Amino acid sequence: MAANLSWTPYILEITSKARQKVAWVLSVFRSRSPEIILTVYKSMVRSLLEYCCPLWCPTKISDIQEIENVQKVFTAKISGMSELNYWERLEALSLLSLQRRRERYIILQYVENSSL
Repeated sequence: MAANLSWTPYILEITSKARQKVAWVLSVFRSRSPEIILTVYKSMVRSLLEYCCPLWCPTKISDIQEIENVQKVFTAKISGMSELNYWERLEALSLLSLQRRRERYIILQYVENSSL
């Protein structure tokens, strides 16, 4: 977190790490089949982008786009997905946008804490 209470530096740091993981995954795993590559993505990349996300959930559009671009680039590399736009790829792969997943986490966190 920056001195002005912005999460942008943290978001830039995690997206940089996530891009490095994406590059590593794509260089190590030659298969681009959705079953294999999505399993690796979910465990190694998406988990990095979502760790403690209810705490640092971005509100600035530039931060949201920075995070979403990691998934956008990755899904384009999956076989059979390069011709589809981002939202069509998400639907075809049965994925939600990272912003939508963060919203769901926050709602679930609220419901869980309010029932205590």
